[in-house]
Amino acid sequence: MSILVKKTKRIKYRGSSYIGNQQQSRDYRVNILFGVFIIAALLIAARLVKLQIADHDYYTAIASGQHEIFKQLYPERGTVYVVDKAGSLLNTEDEYYPIAMNKKMNLLYTVPTEIEDPEAVIEVLKEVFQLQTREDLNIEPDWAIEDPELEEKLNEDEETLNKWKMQITKENDPYEPLKHYVSDKEMDMIDGYGLDGLYSVKEITRYYPESSTGSQMIGFVGKHQESTILKGSYGLEGCYDKILAGEAGFLRSETDVRGRLIASASRDFREAEDGNDLYLTVDKTIQYYVCNELRKGVEQYGASNGSVIIMEPQTGRILAMCNYPEFDPNKYNEVEDIGVFNNEILMDSYESGSVFKPFTLAIAIDSGEVDPFTGYNDTGEVTISRHTIRNSDLKAHGWQTMTQVLEKSLNTGTVFAAQQVGLERFRKYINDFGFGSITDIDMCIEAAGNISALNDSNPIYLATASFGQGITTTPLQLARGYSAIANEGKLIKPYIVEKIVSKNGELIQQTEPQVVSQVISPQTAKLVSSMLVSVVKNGHATGAQVDGYLVAGKTGTAQVPDLERGGYTSDTIHTFGGFAPFNEPKFVAIVKLDRVQNVRYAADSAANVFGKISKFILDYYQIPKEN
Repeated sequence: MSILVKKTKRIKYRGSSYIGNQQQSRDYRVNILFGVFIIAALLIAARLVKLQIADHDYYTAIASGQHEIFKQLYPERGTVYVVDKAGSLLNTEDEYYPIAMNKKMNLLYTVPTEIEDPEAVIEVLKEVFQLQTREDLNIEPDWAIEDPELEEKLNEDEETLNKWKMQITKENDPYEPLKHYVSDKEMDMIDGYGLDGLYSVKEITRYYPESSTGSQMIGFVGKHQESTILKGSYGLEGCYDKILAGEAGFLRSETDVRGRLIASASRDFREAEDGNDLYLTVDKTIQYYVCNELRKGVEQYGASNGSVIIMEPQTGRILAMCNYPEFDPNKYNEVEDIGVFNNEILMDSYESGSVFKPFTLAIAIDSGEVDPFTGYNDTGEVTISRHTIRNSDLKAHGWQTMTQVLEKSLNTGTVFAAQQVGLERFRKYINDFGFGSITDIDMCIEAAGNISALNDSNPIYLATASFGQGITTTPLQLARGYSAIANEGKLIKPYIVEKIVSKNGELIQQTEPQVVSQVISPQTAKLVSSMLVSVVKNGHATGAQVDGYLVAGKTGTAQVPDLERGGYTSDTIHTFGGFAPFNEPKFVAIVKLDRVQNVRYAADSAANVFGKISKFILDYYQIPKEN
């Protein structure tokens, strides 16, 4: 019995151990299963977080449709503004006017498979876009057309219509673009006919409300290499392209062989960053008037082209910048000579002639070698290194003061002054005035000019440089040089971009006036300014006078070098540089007219243009009269 009991106990013991092992195994499996569920739940949660938070922008872009994707992936180009004081007369702060902006237009396209009546579609397009054919005008194909403009238009219209006919009759073609930049009014006309197969989608183009005014300063924008992104070229559009253009976004994901998105694949979405806006120092009203007067001056005096720059002498702010001929940035692709895109104010390095003489007198006075009343005997000519230099009027004037040298623009007088200074000091001053180096204006592609002739010890080069021959300068450098005389001898750095602002209103950059150096003393600057007032009042530049004001300035009638045969051609470049009013000058202006045909001297051309511009600006600023 005892033996049985013992065995029973042992059996019970074993049974308990077995059951315990089963329970442990079951608990282990449950724990594993529970852990799997936990991990799965965490993975799902992580996936939801990624979908709803990390990839939220991506799926929002996908769900929003093609138009919204375009908006989010392609940035909006920044706007370029000029000061509009006329629009802010009732406000304490300046208002601004856009001279380069974005404009929504329409891309007209067709779905050829939906076109039922191609002829009806062509007739509608002809009417909307005012296209004509020879048949419409009852002109036989073999008839000659006497009007070349009409012939050119008919050829272009017929070519366009033939292209459209081919596009709308293509078989099994789901899409054909017909015309870019269609206005809303034109699209409304097309939609009014209720034709199947004609559709449109919004597209952005660059628009210039002032057309050709200041076009070389602005530049233009176009699509490059079939890119959807607009790209700037020339002028401010080209120089500040990256700042204006912004940064494109991207939408990237893996797809299967049929082009469908793979749900489990990685993906990236970054929204585009819009471009920043430029606010210029240019005054809209002054710019318009100056450009218009330049155009009239070029036409009136038979010049090949011309330039004007207006600058604030105390700050370096550019108030106006014009070249003529101009071009319409809205139609830049119609330009025949791409040379018209160049901004000659920055790029045209030329021998400026007598407009350079005030710098020679400023150097001589500041060096202590002469004063406004220092005299010399003018014999009408001077011979240096076997070269004879004569006055432009070919006359001898006898005893003359330095003030009279400027009044009568005597070459022999500036040669005398430069000789008193000497080559080394003269060259140093010329460098200090900024000639021979770029002004570092906040624009692109600027010429430095060339004063290398002053590195030659031959005295003839010092002599010719004294009256602006043998060395070259740009209109911008001249404007800065005259500003130094007007601004108590301080050389200022010119600038045209007042500030850069982001689309959300954040100030990115603010330009402050910068004094480069003190070139001449304030006393010298005032003396030379007085001499230049005398030039306008008593000398050759009477056309620059403005009633009631003391205007300072100097003419320059420069010969054009013959680059093929040497020497000079019969062509001349007329320049006038000056400022007003004498007390606290508000502006400096350089007027340049190239290859003038109708008059002989700048006193009869550039000085007159300067006078009209000066009167307008003085009236516009409401400057009290001085006398």
